Amino acid sequence: MPLKKLYNLVQTLHLDPLTFKKAVLLCLCLLGFQFLGELLLALLGISFGILPDIFFLVAVLVIARGMGRDELRRIFVWRDIPIPVFAGIMVMFFGLEIIKSELSNLLQSMLPVPDGFFSSRFYMPKNAFFVIVAHALFPGFTEEVFFRGVIARRFFRHYSPIKSVLLSAALFGIIHLNPWQAVNAFYAGIFYGWIYWRYRTVWLCMFAHAYHNILVSYMSFPYVAAGKSGYQQVWRHPVWFDIMGLLLFGFGLLTVIVLSRKKDAQG
Repeated sequence: MPLKKLYNLVQTLHLDPLTFKKAVLLCLCLLGFQFLGELLLALLGISFGILPDIFFLVAVLVIARGMGRDELRRIFVWRDIPIPVFAGIMVMFFGLEIIKSELSNLLQSMLPVPDGFFSSRFYMPKNAFFVIVAHALFPGFTEEVFFRGVIARRFFRHYSPIKSVLLSAALFGIIHLNPWQAVNAFYAGIFYGWIYWRYRTVWLCMFAHAYHNILVSYMSFPYVAAGKSGYQQVWRHPVWFDIMGLLLFGFGLLTVIVLSRKKDAQG
C-alpha cells in the first residue's frame, strides 16, 4: 500500500470505528514496513538482530500518533494495580505456558516443524540480558502497544468484549506468520486481551507479555517419548506435569477474576 494511502487510513481512524478489515490493513502495513527495513539492512550488509523490531516499533508509534494528538497518552494511561494481581498473573501464565507447550507438542505431532526453521528465522542473543531485552521486554512493549493499546482498545468501542478479545488475539496470532507460533500467540492473546479489558491499562499487559516471553525462553519442561510422526519422534509432557499446569492456570485465573471483581465493587 502506498504511504499516502496508509497515511489517509490512519487519519480516518480517530473518526471512524476501527473495524476488523481496517485492523487487517494496519497489520499488513506494519509487516510491509518491517520487510522493507529488513530488505534495506540486507542491501547494506547489516546483521538484523533486533533492528526489524525497532522498525516495527517506530511504525506502531507513528500509527498511534496519527490516530490523534492524545492517542499515545490514552494508550499509556497508568492505573494503580494491586501487587496480588501481578502475583496472580504470574501463576496464571506459568500454568498457561505448560498448557500451551503441550498443545504445541500435539500440533507438532500432526504438523512437524521443518528442520532449522526457527533457528534460521529468529535471532537469539547468547547473553541473557540481551535475550530478555530482545525476546521479552521489547516484544512485550511493542506488540502490546499495537494489539491491545491500539487495536483491542478501539475494537471495544465497536464490538462486544468477547468479539474484541478474540479478533485482536486472532490478528496477534496471524501476524507471527507461521502456524506453530500463531496458535500459541492466539491462546496468549486471548488472555492479554482479557487482562486489558478487566484493567484497561496496557502496562499490565506488557508485564504479562514480557513475563510470558521469559518463560518461553528459559522454562524447562519434562518430556516423555510418545511414538513417532513419520520419521520424527513425538514428545509429550508427563501427565502429572500437565495436571500441575492446569491447576496453576486455574488458580491464577481465579485469583485475577476475584481481585478484578473486588476492584469493580470498590470503584
